[in-house]
Amino acid sequence: MPAKKTIKRYNEAEKADILSFIEQYNTEKGRGGATAAIKKFGVTAATLSAWTKKTGKKAKKTGKAAKKTRNPSKLWERLAIVKSEIAKAEKALAKLNSEAKELRKEIRSAID
Repeated sequence: MPAKKTIKRYNEAEKADILSFIEQYNTEKGRGGATAAIKKFGVTAATLSAWTKKTGKKAKKTGKAAKKTRNPSKLWERLAIVKSEIAKAEKALAKLNSEAKELRKEIRSAID
């Protein structure tokens, strides 16, 4: 029979040390603090997740998620361009639909 694995209990000071290590690691390197803490302290990912949820601190967004939104005036300009392209496409579609309708009429008259 395999030996039972003992569960390690962490006191509040140890938890605080590990969480501060994660935060410091993430600020220095951008991400990977939890993985480094798992390797360094032997804590499970589930335990770290529970601790971070309990503290209420959310991870700072990095990379694409941290980018600020684009300039609203440029977005309005792009929206106007897209709307005009849609209008042009709708005109072309209407023209093609009318042409198809005429062709169907010609086909029916040729068959009859």
